[in-house]
Amino acid sequence: MLTKTSPAIEENKKTIGGYDGWDVRDAGRTLKKAEEIKADKKFLKVVLGEMDNEAKKTEAAADLIKKTSAKLKTTFGEKGSK
Repeated sequence: MLTKTSPAIEENKKTIGGYDGWDVRDAGRTLKKAEEIKADKKFLKVVLGEMDNEAKKTEAAADLIKKTSAKLKTTFGEKGSK
């Protein structure tokens, strides 16, 4: 039975500047990737187009939820909503 934790696990438990170490390192990788994307104008255009498509899907889903909620309120009244 192992009683010591692995150094890799201990490293992940550390904080950096009061923040979770993994989150800080991940944010650094994200910033680096963002700079790479901004430097590649063609790729940036594709990424922005995909983000726009995702936003439209999210908006459509929100509209559907709103319509469904209104129909449920009409059908069942305000009972149960808090």
